[in-house]
This record gives sequence, structure tokens and C-alpha cells, in this order.
Amino acid sequence: MTGGDRGVLDWFAAHTDGRPVTAIPCDLDPDWILAYLKDLGNRTDTLEVLRPGGFDGYSDFPTYGVRAGRTLEPRDVSMNRVERISEVVTAFESFLRDRPELAGTKLQLSQPHPLDLAMFVHAGGAVATGLPVGLALRRSNLALTAVRNLPVFTEAVLEEMREVRRRHGDLIVWQVETPISLLSMVKAQQLGALWALAPVVAGQLAGFLEKVHEVDREHGIETETIVHLCYGDYQHESLLAPKNLAPAVALLGRTGRRLAERGVPVPRVHIPCAYGAHPAPVDPAFYAPLRELGPEWRVIAGVVSTDDPDRSAQALSLFEQARGTTAYGVAAACGFGRNKAEEAEQGAATIASLVRAPEGSRG
Repeated sequence: MTGGDRGVLDWFAAHTDGRPVTAIPCDLDPDWILAYLKDLGNRTDTLEVLRPGGFDGYSDFPTYGVRAGRTLEPRDVSMNRVERISEVVTAFESFLRDRPELAGTKLQLSQPHPLDLAMFVHAGGAVATGLPVGLALRRSNLALTAVRNLPVFTEAVLEEMREVRRRHGDLIVWQVETPISLLSMVKAQQLGALWALAPVVAGQLAGFLEKVHEVDREHGIETETIVHLCYGDYQHESLLAPKNLAPAVALLGRTGRRLAERGVPVPRVHIPCAYGAHPAPVDPAFYAPLRELGPEWRVIAGVVSTDDPDRSAQALSLFEQARGTTAYGVAAACGFGRNKAEEAEQGAATIASLVRAPEGSRG
């Protein structure tokens, strides 16, 4: 998608189908964290390249380590997006002035989960080969480095979020994006270890969401957060293929309980059903685990394919039947940022048609 920040905002506004919207997204990096990973190669005081990468697929991502004798600090791994976010906010404020009918609409921005940042920075190779868990994790020095340094990444992210809130208040809604959390659950399912890994990964996700909530409360803000799950979508390839939605349900069930215990609001959540170049399945068994997901979760169904509206409608119908209620929202598996313009147009048209369709007639 092109046209600068204002062009992106105008595109989304033009595709709302006249329906009320609560937030409009504007990607800071259409390739998610690619620009960040490239920029880390310039931070040579503390970081060193253990394995170079040209980003020709997941297996070609670089791996960074900490130089001998140096201590990793939050500034070493900061995404350094504060000024860039201010530029987007300026464009968004101008956009709102020109569209008074959208008064009160928020700006939705991507916020990668610190766990994902740590894993892609320190253990890109481990991510590309399918995520080590359990005993394999203990034998993976790269993954262990990522886990040890996770608190540093978390503080770097929170420092940036605090500054953004200080400058821009409640104008922004954060979308916390974490393929690693969901992929860990898929891997655990493959190994028959969901019961063991779900509490750990859910605890990390809930802990970060709790910290985000604390940052907002420091600034007197009660803005909702969105959680975006996915299976990876670089070059339209997924890192792992799910058998069904049990991994997502296991992750969210544990996360929801932890948030409830801490008095933190349960966010809206995007659950992907399509993955990579594969459309959402049309097998009812794939969606059956949704019956176990608590009603506190307002679920956005990631079922839309850009080239098959009929299949998208069938997938949404199966999703809602398993869930036992209408989906809170309808979306693609991983947004439209990496799609061609005509593909994004088709995907947006499919979403609009599904949202318009009467309940019970979606496939």
C-alpha cells in the first residue's frame, strides 16, 4: 500500500463501507519489524552480527549477539519510533480535521510483543527452523539468550510507549502483535505439550499486557488494547501450519485467567485461520476448539482471503458456529500491508460484504 501515511489513512476510511469505526490503522513498517532488524546492524557498540542475513525468507534473517564484556541496555534494542509515530499522528490529526464524521476515532499502531523482538533479534535461526521448546530450548543457546534478555526488550518497549502516551495521550490504540506466542503453542501441540507450555507463554503475554495497562493508568488513560495473533506472513509464508485452533484457545484461555486475576481488562483479539498462502480451512473440526474459549474474549475472525470471497464466507460461518456467537469483527489473517493494491481492494470488499451479510447467511 502506497501514498504515504495520509494515503494509507484515506484508503482505510474509503473502505469502511459507511460503517462506524473505532480506530484506523497505519503501519509504521509494512514488513512488520524488518526495518528494525536491519537497523540493529548499525548498533555495533553493543551488538554484533553472529549470522548475517539478506532477508530472502525466514531462514535468511540475521542473528545478533551481545559483544563480550558489554551489557545490553534498553537503548541498544529500542525500536526508536517516537519521532516516526509523531509524524503519523500529525498526518492523522490532519486527516480527522478533513473528516469530521470520524471525530473520536483512534489511530491504531502496531506494537510487537517484546518476546517476538527478542526471539527475532537473538534467535532468528531458531525461529526459522520451527521454534525450539522444552528440552530443545535448553540446548539452543540463541533461544536462551533471547529469553535471558527479554526484560531488556520489555523495558525498551515500555519506555517508548510511555513517551508516546506523554506526547499523544489517548489518541493511539496499541495492537500488540505476537506470532511467537501462537507459534509456540502450535509447536507445543505438535509435541503433545500444550499443557506444559501454555502457562509459560500465556504468562509472558499477560504480564506484558498488564504492564501496558499500567503505563496507560500512569497517564490517566483507559484505552483498550488489541492482541493480534498470526503464524508469520513474511513473503506470504507461515512458519508453522496449525492443525486446528486449539493452540490459540489454549493461549487465550490462560492469558484471560491471568488478566482477570490482576484486574486487567481482557483485550479484543484477532485469531488467524488462514496461514501463509493457505486460505482459511473449511473443515468444522478446525474451528471446534473455539467452543472452549470464554465469552470475555471479543474475537476478530481472521478468515478472509483476498482471492476467494465464497470460501471466506464459508470459513466465517464455521468460525461463528463453533464460537456460538457472531464474530466481534472480520479480518484477513495478517492484514493487507504486504498485498498488491488490487488484492487489498478485493479483501476489503470481501470483509465489507461479510459484515453486511445477515446473521445466518454467511456461507
